Amino acid sequence: MSSHRMSLLALILCAGALGAGPSQDPADEAEEEYWTAERMADAVPVDSARGASRMWAAAPPTVRKGEYFDGLPMVGTFFYDGKPLGGRATSCTGSVVHSGTRDLVLTAGHCAKGLKRATHGVFVPQYRHGASADDQPGGVFEVQRVFVDPRYEQNTKKPVSDLDFAFVRLAPNVRGRPEDVTGSLTFTRASGYRHNATVIGYPSGEGVNKKHQALRCDVATQRLTGFRQMRMTCGGFYGGVSGGPWITDYDPATRTGKVIGNTGGYNGGGNDENVDWITYSPLYAKDAQALYDDAVAGRSDADIKRPPYRR
Repeated sequence: MSSHRMSLLALILCAGALGAGPSQDPADEAEEEYWTAERMADAVPVDSARGASRMWAAAPPTVRKGEYFDGLPMVGTFFYDGKPLGGRATSCTGSVVHSGTRDLVLTAGHCAKGLKRATHGVFVPQYRHGASADDQPGGVFEVQRVFVDPRYEQNTKKPVSDLDFAFVRLAPNVRGRPEDVTGSLTFTRASGYRHNATVIGYPSGEGVNKKHQALRCDVATQRLTGFRQMRMTCGGFYGGVSGGPWITDYDPATRTGKVIGNTGGYNGGGNDENVDWITYSPLYAKDAQALYDDAVAGRSDADIKRPPYRR
C-alpha cells in the first residue's frame, strides 16, 4: 500500500474515532429514564422532620437569612427510591470532592445509610427543578458504592453523631467522570472550630422552596459545646440540606475550594427544636480522613474496621 493511501486511511480511522464520542452506559440510560422530572420533584427530604415543628415561623429578626442562587457545579442532590424502605423517593445534598479516582461525593452519614439500602440511587450536580435527567447541567450519575463509618448511628445525639459523614462512589455518565464534569472541592481536615464558611444545601418540602433551588449562607462557625462539631446560625435550612458542604476559599474560575464540613451531626444536623436556623456539622479529623482513604482505596465493608469511638 502506498504511503499516500496509508495516510488517507489513517485520517479516515482517526476521524471516525473522534466522531464516535463516548457511548451511553445502559445502567446510566436506565436511571435517566427512571428519574423523570416529576419523580425528582416529588421526592421528600431524608431529613423531612427538620424544621417541621416551626415550618410556619421565620427565623428571628436578628438572624441572617440564606439566599437562593443557581448553585455550584459540584454541589447537588442525591435521589433514591425509598419504596423498599417503606417510603417515597428521597433527596439529600452532596458535593463532589477531589480524589485520584475522580468519582467521589461527600454527604452526611444519615443520608448515606438510607442510600445504601435503597434502589435507583443517583447524584444530580447543580440540580434544576423541573428539568429531566438528560437536561440537568451535569447529567445524572448512578451510585455505585457507599462508604459510612461502621460506628455511626443514624440521627442520634450520642457521641458517634460526630461521625455523620459519608462518601459515595459514582459511575461515570456519558459526559465523563463526576469530577471531570463538575470540578471538585478538596476534602480538608479543619484546624479548630471557628471559620468563615459558605454553607450550601437544597431545602425542600411542604410550602418551602417549591422550586428546590440551592440555598447558601456565608457564616462564621463556632463549636457545638461538648461535641467535635461546628455550628452555624442562618435561616432557611429546612429538610433536604443534610450532607451539604461547608466551604472555604471557593474559586469560581477554577471550580475549586476546600470543604471543611457537611450538614449533619447532633440530631441529624439540627438542634432539639429542629428549627431551620441552627445547623451543625462534624469536624473532620482522623476518623473522617480514614473514611476518605477507605473510599479512595475502594475498601469493602468487611475491611473497614474501627476501634470504639472516643473523642
